[in-house]
Amino acid sequence: MELKVIKTHPDAKLPERAHEADSGYDIYSVEEATIPGRGSTVVNVGLKLAFLTKGWWFRIEPRSGLGFKHNIQPHLGIIDNGYRGDLGVKLYNFSEVDVTLEKGSRIAQLILYPHISFEISETDKIDNTERGDSGFGSTGGSTVKKKSAPLDIHMIREMEACGTQLPII
Repeated sequence: MELKVIKTHPDAKLPERAHEADSGYDIYSVEEATIPGRGSTVVNVGLKLAFLTKGWWFRIEPRSGLGFKHNIQPHLGIIDNGYRGDLGVKLYNFSEVDVTLEKGSRIAQLILYPHISFEISETDKIDNTERGDSGFGSTGGSTVKKKSAPLDIHMIREMEACGTQLPII
């Protein structure tokens, strides 16, 4: 399997794994980027896709540290095998405060997947299964003991202003 990229910026780094057993290849920013609170921005990684072995595709995935520590998540995008273009990463900020990422920050991961093709056809008959058409929550097993009203942003701000520690979910 081979992935080839062209550096379109002198400070671009090739995607790389932190450890040999890691699935994700870290993607780096080539310039400082500020993601506004409750906003988004496209971050330049300075790479253009040049070649990917036939039968493979990849997806842009989050880095856990950015999500847990800063509420930053990338746009989850599938990059098809035939795409040949820039690999910018759109980042969303789900916090209220602007977050600035330094040049050279690891901003997302690239994860490779094998391409599996299948045929889709029309039918007028549905196969019977044990589950049938039972949808959301139909299999039970929920461990929710008590329902609570969702917090709106105004309640969260008031709680934070009073020094209330909110749980990380």
